[in-house]
Amino acid sequence: MRLFRNFLIGLFLTIAAVGAMLFIPSKQAPAPMPWEITIMPDGKSKVFGIHLGTTTYAHTNALFHEYGNIAAFSDEGKASTVEVFFNSIHLAGITGKLVLNLDVPEQQITDMMAHAYEARLQDSGAHRYEINNKDKATVVTAPIIAITYVPSVKLSADIARYRFGEPESISQDPLEPKTTIWHYPVFGLTIRMNDDEKTILQYQ
Repeated sequence: MRLFRNFLIGLFLTIAAVGAMLFIPSKQAPAPMPWEITIMPDGKSKVFGIHLGTTTYAHTNALFHEYGNIAAFSDEGKASTVEVFFNSIHLAGITGKLVLNLDVPEQQITDMMAHAYEARLQDSGAHRYEINNKDKATVVTAPIIAITYVPSVKLSADIARYRFGEPESISQDPLEPKTTIWHYPVFGLTIRMNDDEKTILQYQ
């Protein structure tokens, strides 16, 4: 009887302790949302914990606990780029695709493309270069200068206005008549809206 009573007392204390812990506020800050944009003293935006022009790709590994795929791109008439792709990433409970543009010198990109083990032509006409691991290691400390985010949940015009406010201007994409581009220059943000496609948010 005594053993059973002690068991009940122990069980009660355990349940009480667990219940109390549920009401203790978490010390972990909630993940930043796409519309939580901070303008830093240097005039650059900070979103998803990334201070554009300052935060490095290596730092995002600690932020996201994930590693993206690094590739170089060249397109006629445009500057070559190095980009990091996250095909499926969870940010603040929202799943989406994320692309980080890294600040890498043009000559370094040219050398990386020369060492690439594969080059593929994209639908857009650009060439994608799968760079080798040695070259990938040289860009992990490169600052992030732009972010493209494609949430799995499409934003309606009403939701976009509610979350980001009224855009300074709205223009139409000359190559895609159904796509409108919402401009928020104060945030360094553009939002591409199309009823038939997913919403694209670009921060730079």
